[in-house]
Amino acid sequence: MGVYDALKKAIEKNSDKTIVFDKSRTLTAKEFDRLINTVAAMLPENAKRIGVMMEHSVEMIAAIFAVLKIGAAYIPAEPFFPQERVAYMMEEAQAACIITNTTYRNRVKELPKIIVDSGITINENSAVPDKDIDQNSLAYILYTSGSTGKPKGVSVTHKNILHYVNAFQNEFHPNESDIMLQYSVCSFDIFVEEVFTTLLSGAALAIPSDDDKSSIEKLMRYIDNNKVTMLSGFPYLLQEMNGLESIPKSLRLLISGGDVIRQSYVDRLVDQVTVYNTYGPSETTVCATYYNCSEGYALEDGSYPVGKAVKGASIKILDENGEEAPNGQLGEICIYGGGVSQGYIGDRAEENKAFVTLENGERMYRSGDLGYVLPDGNLAFVRRKDTQVMILGKRVEADEVQSVILSYPGIHQAAVVPYTDSNNLSYLVAYIVPENDSFNLTALKEYMTMYLTEFMIPEFFITLDKLPLTVNGKLDKDSLPVPKRIEVKNAKIQDLDLLLDWRMEVLSNVFSEEFKTLTAEQIEMIRENNRRYYISEMPSGGHIACFAYSGTEIVGCGGVCIYDEMPSPDNLGGKCAYLMNIYTREEYRHQGIATRIVEHLIAEAKARNIEKIYLETSADGERMYRRLGFKDMKGYMKL
Repeated sequence: MGVYDALKKAIEKNSDKTIVFDKSRTLTAKEFDRLINTVAAMLPENAKRIGVMMEHSVEMIAAIFAVLKIGAAYIPAEPFFPQERVAYMMEEAQAACIITNTTYRNRVKELPKIIVDSGITINENSAVPDKDIDQNSLAYILYTSGSTGKPKGVSVTHKNILHYVNAFQNEFHPNESDIMLQYSVCSFDIFVEEVFTTLLSGAALAIPSDDDKSSIEKLMRYIDNNKVTMLSGFPYLLQEMNGLESIPKSLRLLISGGDVIRQSYVDRLVDQVTVYNTYGPSETTVCATYYNCSEGYALEDGSYPVGKAVKGASIKILDENGEEAPNGQLGEICIYGGGVSQGYIGDRAEENKAFVTLENGERMYRSGDLGYVLPDGNLAFVRRKDTQVMILGKRVEADEVQSVILSYPGIHQAAVVPYTDSNNLSYLVAYIVPENDSFNLTALKEYMTMYLTEFMIPEFFITLDKLPLTVNGKLDKDSLPVPKRIEVKNAKIQDLDLLLDWRMEVLSNVFSEEFKTLTAEQIEMIRENNRRYYISEMPSGGHIACFAYSGTEIVGCGGVCIYDEMPSPDNLGGKCAYLMNIYTREEYRHQGIATRIVEHLIAEAKARNIEKIYLETSADGERMYRRLGFKDMKGYMKL
């Protein structure tokens, strides 16, 4: 039995029940099956692998099941992925064609296109014969960051998916009254959890629009309006929810995966809803362990255990000799059972050594993660053994990022090194030795966006005369300068003199020519008028100022002015904010500090229920502000 066969069983139980819906379409199980057949009839016969690059919609989910129905494997890609990355994935996976929307038909020019747009007419007469699917045949190829400098495709079978659906059902008991939020990108394991465990259990899938996901407030409104009961996401999403006064009462389950979750992220949520922490590499099909945070405890470092093996899997901690380590001893997390996939496609013999077939036929995967078993039998995750890290909940191989940098003209040497901050969160630093003085960091970053998704771009770039090496000729990481992560804090009225110093520095840089013509008395008058403004507006909440710190050193500043404007359709209450004084000193630029300041000030404004935010910007700043969600308004940007 294949995945589509399991879906049909769920459909037959309640064919008239709503099973999937988005902003444009709501389908019953019977109608959804007809849409699957409609798309399946459009696919080439005997295709083995088919790409899927579509906007998230009812049609996208149907397309995936259509691929599985005809016995092919799907290769997921988001339309916003770098074009070269998508092309590489489809070429290596030997995709016969790609299912996409009209908007993206030119993104992968080399492949035949199957156009499936939102609202496609369901052909009631389409009836593609069911195939007898071997459970060991491929269901999907999911690309993750690769240590060779290229993304690597994990080959997951129908058997692997059905194993995980069974494990999920055993732990969380989804039923026909449940509705799962489809929030994740299609290239991550959480998407697999959202889609397959839901639809194969008879539950419904809710697909929000990009606008519904544009803020935590809008997302909660969507969940409330649509009575969503289950949500799976990264720790940072749960952390945002944790800061809200309340969450929708329909929610019964929150699942955190993809990165470390800390007690402080969910300390309010655990008393309102059941919160789970999970662990599992893509190579072992979504999750290998579950841990109930609402009934459990946090470790001394503030993180939660990752729990015990899911049904149909087992976990062992092996030492460097391959022997099982005693409880409490650090070792490599090795995963056994039905979730262990076939391995990586392509010529990856070295990396495929992580997959082991035992004498009894059971499969094992050496995760490369370090952990230990707690006295109560739960597993604690510690860190990676190699350079693979989690950035914003997504896996990144530092070597892949380094390979892209080294392919850029004018780079003599480069190294990308992961570090961990005081909150146990990872970030990347790129160390670069240019060939000459004409090296342009902005141009390098532009080049990297062609090959890497945004979260893979290092947080810091440091140029060096040469890379420090050990006596063995290897990179001496201990000799590299380590930049500290930036922290942004609100300034207080007690910081007034310091704030005025920074304000004058900002003005003297922005109005450098004008300042040359001012007398000392005029400059002092500007400072005094700014003093009066801060004294009046900061205590009343009319102005929020902040400093950016690198360690204990202030390296930048910013402010947001809060005021009332005339109400309008896009701002019914009339509460507004205006960002100003976004500034970092020259020696600290190109480190993302301005972005951190703006993000902080946006959060401060939103905490005061302000949804309309303006700022004045230059052409150089527009790209950053667009990434943060602002829209151009002829010299001004509006969020």
